[in-house]
Amino acid sequence: MMKLLKGIGVALVLVVAGLAVYIATRQNLKFDRPLPAVAASADSAVIARGRYVVRVVAGCYVCHGDPKQAEPSAAGEEVPLSGGFEFKIPPGQFYARNITPDPETGIGRFSDGEIARALRFGVGHDGRALLPFMEMQGLSDADLTAVVSYLRSQPPVRNVVPNHRFNLLGRIVKATALANPVGPKGTPLQVNPQGATVENGRYLAESVANCWACHTERNMMTGALTGPRFAGSTSWADEKNPKRTWHPANLTNDPTTGRLAKFSEDEFVARFRAGPVLEGTPMPWQSFRNMSDDDIRAIYRYLSTLPPVANDVGPPYADKP
Repeated sequence: MMKLLKGIGVALVLVVAGLAVYIATRQNLKFDRPLPAVAASADSAVIARGRYVVRVVAGCYVCHGDPKQAEPSAAGEEVPLSGGFEFKIPPGQFYARNITPDPETGIGRFSDGEIARALRFGVGHDGRALLPFMEMQGLSDADLTAVVSYLRSQPPVRNVVPNHRFNLLGRIVKATALANPVGPKGTPLQVNPQGATVENGRYLAESVANCWACHTERNMMTGALTGPRFAGSTSWADEKNPKRTWHPANLTNDPTTGRLAKFSEDEFVARFRAGPVLEGTPMPWQSFRNMSDDDIRAIYRYLSTLPPVANDVGPPYADKP
């Protein structure tokens, strides 16, 4: 019996040691992904489109905006995209990067292609996989160029952002579920659709505003989607209030539980124009209210094509006692 127990103990030690080595060797994997043929433009129309994508539709300021200027940002002011916002989630502590063109602490030292590759293929300038928090892989070639052009046009802001801090769980997740960079699901469009069309709504909801990213249930350990797309979530933590969890609405047309079923198209536009209603809401209404009528209508028309899903997420938020 003692020999058997000793053998089991040795086997367990070897398994644990092997797992530790496996995890350690997969923390800084390098990936060869192509540099998109993107060159920043000085054309004012291209930069204006980039601003619209970054500041209005994609809401990049929500994470990358200066967290010390949260109140002006919530009021609709354009704050520097100098990073520093902290995410405290089960795998560790993570910080949004400085994406101003500062050469030392921002993106100023990276080429246009390296910035574009980070957005499209989830690979950083050093070849390592980026955390899949920035789901912009489906941007059209034209919008990818516009975004890079706009970011290049911003004033550089020096702001040293801490490195991510993976705990043991985070290191395991990084070595397994998050080991590979996330790229586009298909071939990105060359030019983005326009007008109040289903095609434009699909592009905006799926690849720019990324409505599904919040309005779908997720595994908070890995970020993997666990529920039907656009059918709502009950797991969106409030970074400022640890007792509060937000419940992004079911955006399908289900007649009982779907939020879309409660709005006509004109009412949907009016809701966007109204801006924030609930204090502390994670929905970036302050920028969404500035979307064009055509784009809001396009999103409504696309969401109307989704299959209805019966999923009651309850009230907009819930507080722990």
